[in-house]
Order: sequence, then structure tokens, then C-alpha cells
Amino acid sequence: MPTKNYLSVIILFLLISATPQLVAANLIDCDQASVTLSTIQVNEYTAEDFYILGVCEYKSKNFEKAYDYFISAKSLGFANVDSLQSYLIECRKKIINIPVNEDSVLKNDDQVAIINYKHKVQVYLLNIIFILIAIIGLITSGYIFYKHRATKSNIFLSILLFAISLALIELVLYWQDFFAYSPSVSIYRVLFFLWAPSLYLYLKTKYLGVSIKRKELIFHYLAFFLVLIALVIFGNFYDSVNAETNPLLNALDIIMNDNWIKTIHLSAYLILIIAEFQLNKKLLDHSFKNWILTLIVFIVILIMFLIARAAFEHIFVFDYISKYFIAVYLILFIAVLEILLVVQPNVILGIINIPQENQRDNKYKNSGLTENMSIQVKSQLLDLLKNDKIYLDNTLTLSKLAQVINVDKYSVSQVINQDLNKNFYELINDYRIEEAVNIIESNPKKQVLDLIYECGFNNKVSFYKAFKKRMHMTPKEYIEKQFSKV
Repeated sequence: MPTKNYLSVIILFLLISATPQLVAANLIDCDQASVTLSTIQVNEYTAEDFYILGVCEYKSKNFEKAYDYFISAKSLGFANVDSLQSYLIECRKKIINIPVNEDSVLKNDDQVAIINYKHKVQVYLLNIIFILIAIIGLITSGYIFYKHRATKSNIFLSILLFAISLALIELVLYWQDFFAYSPSVSIYRVLFFLWAPSLYLYLKTKYLGVSIKRKELIFHYLAFFLVLIALVIFGNFYDSVNAETNPLLNALDIIMNDNWIKTIHLSAYLILIIAEFQLNKKLLDHSFKNWILTLIVFIVILIMFLIARAAFEHIFVFDYISKYFIAVYLILFIAVLEILLVVQPNVILGIINIPQENQRDNKYKNSGLTENMSIQVKSQLLDLLKNDKIYLDNTLTLSKLAQVINVDKYSVSQVINQDLNKNFYELINDYRIEEAVNIIESNPKKQVLDLIYECGFNNKVSFYKAFKKRMHMTPKEYIEKQFSKV
């Protein structure tokens, strides 16, 4: 290569190093960029697209608009941080009308650098606070699931806390400057669809005796799994297929990102939660009532945030700022929950026990079973269990039990639920496990396999599950414990 060409390369390199923003401005064809970007929806712009728009507005001396574009590029993790930061500083100078004489430029450069440094420190501190509280939320979620999962409502509380904490951690990854985090689709957009169902199921199962069937569970979490599948499809094909011309990817993008869809989803569960609360609010303890009202207010404010984001999503700076507000709001929710877990653990983790007479009014208000008939059925039932040990029959069903008592199975079920505060299988398994414990204590050398059938069970899985639930240890561990006493 001739010496002249070498010299040209060196000069170009020095120009890029010294003033990257000026070179970028000269290399960008704003007319061409305007035509290209007009074919793309605004909510699909990349960080590079916003950067190009910012440079073009800067060249046109529209500094406020340029500043907005550069902020949007920064929020999406634009790679050339130094160039972007130079533009932001220059835009700030132009917006606040800093004088251009030589002495004042040097002075104001220092002031801008100081302001920028302070801003960075504040952002870093906020991110550290966010990440620490989110990690505490994850740890608390694991603790609730491990220690308190015997109460079904706490499983759903654990899922809710886990999903919120994980979403916050991903938001912090977006905002930090240490490395570029820019996936095709954000995971927190999918985790959102865990929040409302988990909160609703948490509150619904807090009432004593309420159980959730598998079909109902699938129905409530169906939106989450559908969006998760959409994420997998979108993430795998986004780079290789043009999303703008592909109807499937376009539809998936709307499902995952549209704030109106999220608003409708959250509002539907708000209605369900309020309906459940209205049904039982007169029977609730003051502390439980306040906690449920707090959660209702939490959802209402979250819906307001979503409506605002949906209405003003075309304003790039608002999108950036609103995410910070939502993050702060979720941090406050986690903090309040952590405090209440210490101050009022029974309210957060406990079960709401509605008085029996109120249960009769709500669940069995149309029942034809009179109080005298109920007393008679209960007496016969307890006699069969305690004296005849009918539970030892491993083919026993509710219908079979009703035939022995000579009443319909619905009346027997009502007596068991209403007067004994259990369902049929819980009642029968209680007596069977009590029988198993008596057999072990009288004969610690008893084999577990023989024990299963002697106390009325017909398979090992059901026996182990029922035994561990009531005795908090496996049959083998209990036998070893009793054998050690001999």
C-alpha cells in the first residue's frame, strides 16, 4: 500500500478516536434512514434505529427530540456507549443554552461531567437496591415453598413472589452498563402472566376446605404457558425471519408486548378477586380483610400503570421512565410483604377459617338435610369408623359408605365436610394412618409392605403420601424411631 494511503488510514483512525459522534453523523444518510425506518413499527425499533434517528435530529438541530431518541437507545442497550454519552452531553448543553465562549465551555464541560457522574452513581445505587431486594424476594419465595408448602395457598404465594423477583432482576440487567443484555424477547414479559393467576389462587385457597382441581389450575395458568411457547417460537425465528412480513411472528409479538392485553388479563383477575372477597368479607377477621384489601389496591395501581403505558407508549422517554416506576412499585410490594411476614406471619401464611354455621349457610343453603338428620348421620358414621373400623376395607368409597348408613352420598359428604371439617378421603386416611401407627407401636418389627394392606390402603404411593402428611416422616423412619425405643 502506498505511503499516502497509510497516512489516510492513520488520520481516519485518529478522527474516529477523537470525535466518534461527528464521524457517525457524517456517515449516516438521514434521508435513506427516514425511508427505511418508516416501514417499521415504532415499538419494534432497535437501539441502533433510535441512535440513527437521534443523530439525524441532532444534525437538524432538534436537540430535545434528539435527546429523547438517545435516551431510548440507551434504555435498549446501545453498544457504543462513549459515542452515545457524547451526544447526550452535547444535547444537554444545547437544551439549557450553555454559552459557547471558550472559557465557559471548559467550565460547563466540567459541570456536565459532574452532573453525569452523580447521575451514574444514583443509577448504580438504585440498581444495587433493586437487585438486593429482588434476591431477598427469591430467597423468601424458596423459603415459603420449602417450609410452608403444606398449606396450598403458600405455594401460589411463592410462585407470585418468585415471578416478580425474577422480572425485577431482568430489568436491572437491562439498565446496567457493565455488559450488553438485549435478548429478542424479554423473559419478564412472560413472567407477568404468572402474577394475577397466582395471586387469585393464593387468596382463593386461603379459605379452609377450598381445593383447586387440576383442570382449574391448567385453565388459570394457560395464558402463561401459551405466552411461554410464543416466546420460544419468537426467540428461535426472530433473527432468521422478517418479523414485519410474517403474520405469525407479528401476532406473537403483539401477544407478548401489548399493554392493553396485559391490562385486560389483570383486570379479569381483579374482578374474580373482588367477587371472592365480597362473598366472604362479612365473615373475615379484621387482619385478613386488610391484607386482601391491600392486595386489591396493589392490582388496581398496577392496572393504572399498564393503562398509562398503553396510552403513552409512543413517547419513548415515558416508556423508559414508566418501567422505573413499575420497578420501584414492585420493590415496595416485596418490602411490605417481607415486613408483614415478620410482623403478621399468620395473616400472610395462615388459613382463613370461616365458622361452621356460615359454611352451612353458604355451601349447603339449599340442602334438605335437617339438623336432627345430620346428628343421626354423624353418630352412625363415627360408630362405623371407631367400632366397626370400616376404613380397613380398601374398596371403601363414599357411595359404599352411604349405602351402609342408608342415606344418599351427598348427605354423608355434607356431614363430613360440615361437622368434621374434612373431605371423605381425608377422614378415612386419618383413621387408616392412626391404625398404622397403633400397629407399628405394638410391633416395631412390622414390614412396611404388610402394613399398607393391614390398615386399609391398596397401594404404596397413597400410603406413603398420607403417612408423611400426618406424621411428618416416612413409615420407614417412624418404624426405625419406634424400634430404637425398644
